[in-house]
Amino acid sequence: MTQARNSYHGNPNLKPLGDQHDFSEEEIKEYVKCKDDPVYFIEKYVKIITLDKGLQPFKLYDCQKRKVECIMNNRRVVLMEGRQQGKTVTSAACILHYTIFQEDKTVAIMANKSSAAREVLNRYQIMYENLPLWMQQGVKVWNKGDVELENNSKVLTAATTAAAIRGKSVNWLYIDEAAIIPNNIADEFFTSVYPTISAGETTKILLTSTPLGYNHFWKFWNESVEGVNGFENMFIPYYEIPGRDEKWLGEQKQLLGDVKFNQEVMCEFLGSTNTLINAQTIARLSTKDPLYTKSGLDIYEEPQEGHFYAMTVDTSRGIGGDFSAFIVADITKMPYKVVAKYRDNKVAPMLYPDIIGKVGKDYNDAFILVEVNDIGQQVAEILHQEVEYENMLSTVTEQARQYVSPGFGKATKHGVTTSKQVKRQGCFTFKSLIEEQKLLVFDEHIIHEISTFTEKGNTYQADEGYHDDLVMCLVLFGWLTSQNFFKDMTDVNTREGVYKQQMGDIESNLTPFIRVTGNEEEVEVLGGDVWLTHDEYHPVSLQKKLKNMINS
Repeated sequence: MTQARNSYHGNPNLKPLGDQHDFSEEEIKEYVKCKDDPVYFIEKYVKIITLDKGLQPFKLYDCQKRKVECIMNNRRVVLMEGRQQGKTVTSAACILHYTIFQEDKTVAIMANKSSAAREVLNRYQIMYENLPLWMQQGVKVWNKGDVELENNSKVLTAATTAAAIRGKSVNWLYIDEAAIIPNNIADEFFTSVYPTISAGETTKILLTSTPLGYNHFWKFWNESVEGVNGFENMFIPYYEIPGRDEKWLGEQKQLLGDVKFNQEVMCEFLGSTNTLINAQTIARLSTKDPLYTKSGLDIYEEPQEGHFYAMTVDTSRGIGGDFSAFIVADITKMPYKVVAKYRDNKVAPMLYPDIIGKVGKDYNDAFILVEVNDIGQQVAEILHQEVEYENMLSTVTEQARQYVSPGFGKATKHGVTTSKQVKRQGCFTFKSLIEEQKLLVFDEHIIHEISTFTEKGNTYQADEGYHDDLVMCLVLFGWLTSQNFFKDMTDVNTREGVYKQQMGDIESNLTPFIRVTGNEEEVEVLGGDVWLTHDEYHPVSLQKKLKNMINS
């Protein structure tokens, strides 16, 4: 290796700013060849540290050569392969080529944690320090988190947060182990950062990972396979790596166990273990883009005239963490369909009822069932009293058993308390609906929550680090469909029968106590005074109001 006359901060392996080199004719030819052929450049000049032999030339496997060509020749790439197959080091070598041979380019290396992103940069720096000095660019900045070269190309590192690279001009976004990013962080990141970068005409995006459940990486991969998101996909199976034969496969299966083996070696998308919904059903679920998205609300189907809808509502305190959520299901006919969902962990409980009411009215005055555990009771009361939403479902509790009731009286309450019995019945029914394809879902958040809704003791809940707010809405929906009153909600004849029964009860109750005198709107209360009333208290008006309420 030729040494420079000076060095960058005492590092003899780094070319300083302003160091001039008189290129020989052979070096010029070699430089041009390396620029035009990334595979040639990597194999001839790039060195990596191996576990067995230390610093060694990077000799690419055939599958890695294809990987380099795929990464360098496509703007958007999603790459899936098993553990320890060299996806990170190969990506680092591609970034090295990109920043050396192109000017004014900024690469952002991102991962679940900043330390993981810096580890990728460290591999880049080892490669750079071992290049011939005549091939290097002079170094402006060289530290654990950033590199800037004399040709104004830069490499930045950060954790995958929305604020990490906001406001920065990024030419290439690389996300390492994309499947590891928690779903709540990925939501914010891809909502705020990804659209800006993907909108560029020359920007590059590279996602690499081993599968880890039904999350954003799974969504990107599936959509790339379907050809709907503009990403080139590449999968490298274990057997394309030399030395990974049947003996190696058996050793890995014994070492990792079935679940980790299928996920980390075979690259299967799996949810958590012991999930409520079986793995075969989860694997069959697929997402689609909503027609409309705004402020936590995703619409998959617009309301249709003559259709019946049901909403089930879960409430959080709006301070981050758990989400306030609801789903809207078309219950007109089987299979039922989730046509809209809402999810927000910062909406104030005082404002939440207005959102619920607005969406409910849009969906043909949907029947609404609110979970009234904790803060949900307040939401239900505001929805009923202030928003004046009429189609709220009520429940009656008798002998520790809750059931939906259309009636009135002191024994009824708006909403449902999620007791052990309600949750158990809801889980059972929801499981049957999904696994028998009697309930269709297309939302990525819902599917992800389903894949991490696992058995814990004698119940089911979100796996550690995940959420189950949307799934609990579906559990409530499952419980609702198990109620005798559920079929009455969409049965016109039954609804008319309920109306007649209720009117008969009201009229019989009113007769002994109220009489109308002449044409005056006077009501004499027996044993009391005579009151002059507004029309809305007139028995005829009361009849109309009750009929409208029941028919709605």
